[in-house]
Amino acid sequence: MEIAGTVYLERSKFRKVLMTYMMVMQVIFTVVGLSLLGIYIGNKVNPDGDLSMILAAVGLILGIMIGFLTIMQFVKSEERYERRS
Repeated sequence: MEIAGTVYLERSKFRKVLMTYMMVMQVIFTVVGLSLLGIYIGNKVNPDGDLSMILAAVGLILGIMIGFLTIMQFVKSEERYERRS
């Protein structure tokens, strides 16, 4: 019985590490993607002005906020999952 418990513990630990890795990567790609989208839109609308930098900053801020909210939802769901187990 102890071996089965250890295997379950290792799967649970692996799942947590994998989910954490996925969350971090999602936050990084969201922040970078929204910043690049801001630069692209700014260059298309006003190539000579500072609009691309402003929109990149807005994209960066939105990416950080969305990432933070995503991580908070992940923590809540993990707490529910741990309570059920």
